[in-house]
Amino acid sequence: MFLLMLLSTLFPSTLPEPGKQYWVCNSSDVSLWYTYCGRDMKNLYFNLYVSFNTMNFPMRKQVICQGSDDDYSFCRALKGETVNTSVPFSFRGILFSKGKYRCVVEAIAGNTEEMLFCLNFTIIHYSASN
Repeated sequence: MFLLMLLSTLFPSTLPEPGKQYWVCNSSDVSLWYTYCGRDMKNLYFNLYVSFNTMNFPMRKQVICQGSDDDYSFCRALKGETVNTSVPFSFRGILFSKGKYRCVVEAIAGNTEEMLFCLNFTIIHYSASN
């Protein structure tokens, strides 16, 4: 028993500590935080999968940071740097059909294409007018 206590004192847990969480935004029912995965943002892209009722749309790959001539200020940010940006977009002019939309967004980073996060959400659109 003494040996177990001695070893546990000399060699603390090898499990990784959770990283510091950073606040993104709040709404009336959600608070969004993220933890950085420890890589520099040199290569970053998103995969977007959308399905409507039972029909699957083609996957869209959106490159955000590619390492040269990047459009966003946070590209090439180093580990530990604060990243703060906004990306405007609008669906004005697009009429969505009434129904259930399922969306999956994957953030992929690095040369080894490791997944940073994956969001899976459902949107139920009740009206055909925007």
